[in-house]
Order: sequence, then C-alpha cells, then structure tokens
Amino acid sequence: MSEPSSRRYVLAGLVVALLGLVVSGVLLVQARSGAEDFGPAPGDSIPRAGARVTGTTPPAGEPADGAASPVAARVPEPSSLSLPRLDVRAPITPVGVAPDGQVEVPRDPKEVGWYRYSPAPGSPEGSAVIVGHVDSDDRGLGVLVALADARRGDRVLVDRKDGSKVAYRVTSRRTIGKQDLAASGVFRREGPAVLTLITCAGPYLPDEGGYQNNLVVTAVEAPS
Repeated sequence: MSEPSSRRYVLAGLVVALLGLVVSGVLLVQARSGAEDFGPAPGDSIPRAGARVTGTTPPAGEPADGAASPVAARVPEPSSLSLPRLDVRAPITPVGVAPDGQVEVPRDPKEVGWYRYSPAPGSPEGSAVIVGHVDSDDRGLGVLVALADARRGDRVLVDRKDGSKVAYRVTSRRTIGKQDLAASGVFRREGPAVLTLITCAGPYLPDEGGYQNNLVVTAVEAPS
C-alpha cells in the first residue's frame, strides 16, 4: 500500500471514529432524556401559551455585554460547580448574551457558564443560572449530561472566588421546550432563591435546529 493511500485510510478511519462518537453521544442523550421529571421549582411559572421565544433566550431587554447585574455584583462570583453523587465537577466561567440573543455557553463541554445577568449563587433571591453543553461535535459529551440522572435531594456545591462555598439540594428536574424556556421563569431575578442548571435535551432533530428541549434542574440552598 502506498504512503498516500495509507494516510487516506487512516484519515477515513479517524473520521468514522469521530462520527461514531458523536452519534453515540446523541443516542446516549436521547436515552437519558426519557427519564421521568419530578418536583415543582420554587418561584417558576408555567410557560405562556404560544410564547414566541427560542432557545436559551433571556427576557427581553437584557444587555448584550457589560457588567453583572447589581444584585450579582454584591455576592462573590462562583468559580466551580460539583454534584458529588454524579461525579460532576466543572469550572465556572461568567457568560452573557451572544449576538444571536441566546445565552452564551462555554465552548468547552467540560466547563459551565454562570449567566452573569442572573443573581450569583448564594444571593438572597432570584434564580442563579448555570448553563452547559450536553455534548459537542468534536469534544465528546458535556459535563452536564449527568443532569439526566439527577435525583431529588442530590447535593450541589458551588465554590466561590472568595474561597467560600454554597451548598444546595436538588428539588426538581423538568424538561422544557426550547421555545418555552424564557417564559418559564428560570431567568427571574426576584422571588425564592434557587440554583438553576440548564442543558439540552432530546429529541435531537438536525433538520429542525438540533435538540428540541432543555433539561432544567433546580436546587435550593441547604447549608450543611
């Protein structure tokens, strides 16, 4: 076999392997998306009928860039997220609003993003929002794929940049259509203080924009 031909076969093999990983990741997410949801989320609302919003679009009027909200600025910023039972640990990066109006998500699926226009974890009120990929085209499964296995009472820990820690307990896991997410109350800045973790959920329909739902896990502060 000539060297060029050998290289072509190797490259073809790598492409097939990569496609296999992507397909396997999608199938795993699809399978986990069938898990039964549980629990109400404190302070969240039932989406408005026919709400005309898409994806992880925050409420109208959010700035495209700039500083964190005044409420968040008074509380130490988060630095890492962990869910011990699920063996999840990820660094937290502050994120804002992308040019398309969606909440930014760190490109690295092993990182998560704190939506910096939401209250910081540990704030006295409102929904502190953390987002992350469920999978990626070229880097495998995301750290938040584990949210599909979240159970009521699971412990969630957030380390903060001042060295302090905030502890939570999971109270609900809900599957919300992407078109209904903004109207569901997950981006609220007032009301009961909660931690809201958001990632994508199936079905995955490539011709219709990819994942059709969001998986939303809500936790309430529960100091040890």
